[in-house]
Amino acid sequence: MTLRRKLLVGWLALLVCSNAWRLLNPPAPVTTSSHRTIVLDELQGKAKTGRQITLAYRHFGDRSSSDSTVILLHGTPVASAALIGLGEALAVNHYVIAPDLPGFGGSLQVLPDYSSLTHGHYAAALMDALDLDQAYIVAYSQGGAPAITLARSHPERVGALVLVATIGVQELELFGSYAFNHLVYAGQLGVVRAAQWLLPHFGYLDNAILGPGYARNLTDTDQRPLRNWLTEIEQPSLIIHGEDDGLVPVEAGLEHHRLLPQSELILLPGGHEIAYATPERIAPDILSFLERVSQRQVATRSTADSARISAAADPMGAIPRRALTGGALLVLFLAIVVASYVSEDLACIAAGILAAQGVISFPLAVIASLVGLFTGDLALFAAGRWVGRPTLQRWVSADKLHQAQQWLAERGPVVIVASRFMPGTRLPTYLAAGALQMPWLRFTLFFAMATLIWTPLLVGLASLYGDAIDGWFARYANHAVWVALALFIVLWLTVKTLPMLFSWEGRRQLYSRWLRLTRYEYWPRIAFYPPIVLYCVWLAIRYRSATLFTLANPAMPLGGLVGESKSDILRALQPSGAVASFCVLAGTPESSIDTLRQFMQAEDIRYPIVLKPDIGQRGQDVVIAENEATAEDYFRQSNQPTIAQRFVSGEEYGVFYVRMPDETTGTIFSLTHKGTTTVIGDGQKTLKQLILSDRRAVAMARFFLDLHGPAVNDTPRAGESVALNLIGTHSRGSLFRDAAHLSTPALSARIDQISRHFA
Repeated sequence: MTLRRKLLVGWLALLVCSNAWRLLNPPAPVTTSSHRTIVLDELQGKAKTGRQITLAYRHFGDRSSSDSTVILLHGTPVASAALIGLGEALAVNHYVIAPDLPGFGGSLQVLPDYSSLTHGHYAAALMDALDLDQAYIVAYSQGGAPAITLARSHPERVGALVLVATIGVQELELFGSYAFNHLVYAGQLGVVRAAQWLLPHFGYLDNAILGPGYARNLTDTDQRPLRNWLTEIEQPSLIIHGEDDGLVPVEAGLEHHRLLPQSELILLPGGHEIAYATPERIAPDILSFLERVSQRQVATRSTADSARISAAADPMGAIPRRALTGGALLVLFLAIVVASYVSEDLACIAAGILAAQGVISFPLAVIASLVGLFTGDLALFAAGRWVGRPTLQRWVSADKLHQAQQWLAERGPVVIVASRFMPGTRLPTYLAAGALQMPWLRFTLFFAMATLIWTPLLVGLASLYGDAIDGWFARYANHAVWVALALFIVLWLTVKTLPMLFSWEGRRQLYSRWLRLTRYEYWPRIAFYPPIVLYCVWLAIRYRSATLFTLANPAMPLGGLVGESKSDILRALQPSGAVASFCVLAGTPESSIDTLRQFMQAEDIRYPIVLKPDIGQRGQDVVIAENEATAEDYFRQSNQPTIAQRFVSGEEYGVFYVRMPDETTGTIFSLTHKGTTTVIGDGQKTLKQLILSDRRAVAMARFFLDLHGPAVNDTPRAGESVALNLIGTHSRGSLFRDAAHLSTPALSARIDQISRHFA
């Protein structure tokens, strides 16, 4: 066993043990002695699922001595632990509750919905459970969405709203587009899920701070309604934001302040961490604001300044964006890279839109897109090289692999460059290039050439026409899955069929596919068997016997359906004198060839001889061995008992014979001539061209071309007849014709005689 295989086996063993341990030990909530817990109904949106969850929360201060309650809503990926300092500071004048929202901290569990909007309804359910009629809501970061949801859905329960560096309007979150943002979030969730199931971590990553709850919270949350919801909030509001916030830009705080004309705005030096890194800086402002709320000294929406009410009337307004710097720019750069792993083209479009808005410079947008495309596609090539190659070797012959490698060596550069400009073709192209062992340097050279042309072009177009592209994408976001599926089908059909139209051989192969689609004799088994299965089920119910169908041939264990031993059937019929001599071979290739020699000598048989699996169907793996070398090759590839039987030349027929249990004689129900499909050489066309030209053979062109292998490039002599199949099975190329006119009383009598040996 090679070192690579040993490492793979070891990895898989650890992975199985890790996932088994995880399934037996699901993630446990992270609770402390300061937590309290309460049982709530599980929610999806605001609808109850019928199950229950446990919600943990911290509390600060004495409820009995406080006239008011503050509920702190944390962001993601942190839980209430991040707001302990702020909770303690606010507990000077208020009773403070800081829940771990479901999916986080002490409320860690698997949920159907992790969205911030659902978290808002959980907050209302918590107030019900704690018998709180009203509370002041102080939200931080991602907690802004639950707070806005709660204030809009249950206005009577919210005395005031404080938003500290919170998210809100969609347009100022990351890329500014729901579709593009969720492209990044989907990629992030994919990485988290892959790490969960493909790394042997024994549950450690299930409790990681950047784990499933964090990723699902972003993926499940839809911020698009929040803009309109902000315009409906009546309660007094305070907005606190860091001037240098790199995660939620200060422009978001300014826009929320505009949409809430009753709000007060405090901008502080610092970044996104102001709520937990320096709670002493913001606690006095919050306490002062809540004190004035209790004394009714602050405005509501209806009593706000008329000029601000007028400014808030335009729900969109002028959305400012600023160029990011430092850590925020790095986060955005990496987000573009991650987005490209999910959809290269959409990531480039998003980068172009951000460049047009001035959030990131055009050169950096191009570089981020290039890094994502380059690393992602090289990973695909590597995956094809290290994983795809061993897989291909299991299923594809060495000759086929060699032919494919030669084809790729000749056309690879053109294919790789073209795939960059044909979305949907890159994944299979790069995997195939790796699996077929295309040289690293050669692939990288042509791939980089195409990428350096395509990426600046797409990012540039998006920066020029970004608003139109983004509007189109947002309009169709709800149907994105179906649109993507339709585009994939169209592109796949185009890639598979368009090149074939430009050559005679390609057009004939397309015609072959059309024949197989439109002529029912070529339809796959799946088109015919389901009705038969349903009919058997109906008969089983009607006659109360699940094995009724096996009575079709009572002497066969399963009635001849599947898995029957041919040698058992032949032995039963042997006394009739109608069975060609045979033997069963089982063992090593060497012992099988020795037994075959002895059998042929004893029966005075010369080659050719028929070799077929003892248990098989539809002519699969049946070979007419012309010499001992062919027989040896067959035994080396076969790993099951094989029947060797004398070859009987002449015409082949299929007899469908029926004899009912209460009858003394039977009836030949059908008689079929199983003819050989042949083509006639003209001394000019190759065998491949003859097959594709023939009206009958073209329908099974793929099978015949594979069957004859390299010989399809030979040119038969003029007038030479070439038999394309030697086995009387339709799926192996035989031509079936009705031969009922050959049915005679003598034939019926002979079949009757044979069948009585098998009853």
